[in-house]
Amino acid sequence: MDERRDPEPEPVTRPPVIASVAKLSPMQEAWSAYVDHGLNCPKCRSLGAGPCGEAERLHGAYQIAGEAAFERLADETP
Repeated sequence: MDERRDPEPEPVTRPPVIASVAKLSPMQEAWSAYVDHGLNCPKCRSLGAGPCGEAERLHGAYQIAGEAAFERLADETP
């Protein structure tokens, strides 16, 4: 008879799920759009396809959101 000698594995623990009502900052939303595009765009995933205009536009939006966030933070600093 084949008996298991190892102890049973511990149950899988997962981090808590973030509530769906949580809202990302504009900078996080811009980065998420850029990354989602890059993961799903055949041109972005291809090494030799050249630059993707949509990816460049999304990255530019991310940079603008970052600059705006920095300016808001700088305005709040005493």
